[in-house]
Amino acid sequence: MKNLKVILISSLILATSSDILAQTVKVWETDEVYKGPESAAYDNIRGLLYISNYTAGLKTGGSYGDHSIAKADTNGELILLHWIRNLTTPTGICIFKDKLFIVERFGVVEYDLNGDSVSNKYYIKTSKFLNDITVDKNMNIYVSESDSDVIYKIKNGQVEKWIESKEISRTNGILADGNKLILGVISDSCIKAADLDSKEIVVIAQLKQGIIDGIKKCGNNYLVSHFEGNLYLVSTGGQVEELLNTRNEKINIADFEYIEDKGLIVITSLSNNKLLGYHYRPND
Repeated sequence: MKNLKVILISSLILATSSDILAQTVKVWETDEVYKGPESAAYDNIRGLLYISNYTAGLKTGGSYGDHSIAKADTNGELILLHWIRNLTTPTGICIFKDKLFIVERFGVVEYDLNGDSVSNKYYIKTSKFLNDITVDKNMNIYVSESDSDVIYKIKNGQVEKWIESKEISRTNGILADGNKLILGVISDSCIKAADLDSKEIVVIAQLKQGIIDGIKKCGNNYLVSHFEGNLYLVSTGGQVEELLNTRNEKINIADFEYIEDKGLIVITSLSNNKLLGYHYRPND
């Protein structure tokens, strides 16, 4: 394992409450072998991690079609750096029914994991920054645009502006959860929920100022990251507990993954070109 550093660290209790004991333990850390790892998704069928190599934006030296998705095991060990090629600065990725959905600058690439090939492309006409992605139970695709007031929806191959509102201005992280879309709204530092039918928006929790990047389900609660280096447990009732703070280490936390049955948080540290693995189970 030439790109993996296994690190033994004693348990660190970072946050407690009357009903939540939050405990994180770093269990591994890779070398700097990734190329701007922005988002990670776990394939529970194949037991693999997929990681978007963001590298550089088009305005900061990135090139068209010069980026990729990497493949790794659940210890962060790199299997193939440039597995899916010919992408342009990919950001958010997610898996639904054996399809990997990838956000790039022109829209969404759908990759068939069984066929190991691109199965569709959905073009979104915008000059803004498409960022995160999620898929609901009816296979509707939602894409955030983190420098606008828009969230896009792709239904039956058709793209529409699903919501355009100041209430969701500069949304980055998004997650479909039942009949709700959970939103990380950077403009007011709130975690919000939008009803998928009525589009009614309610505030779940208020965070400190920062770039709200990843959102993952954790039991009945949510794990939420600040890109600057914070990881929180957010309850549906609005309680916020800090689980991890890596700011002093200058390790950012982008669109991480949480593998609940393994109790494993996989941190994508974009600026550091590495992944970090933390053991975490509520009440462990």
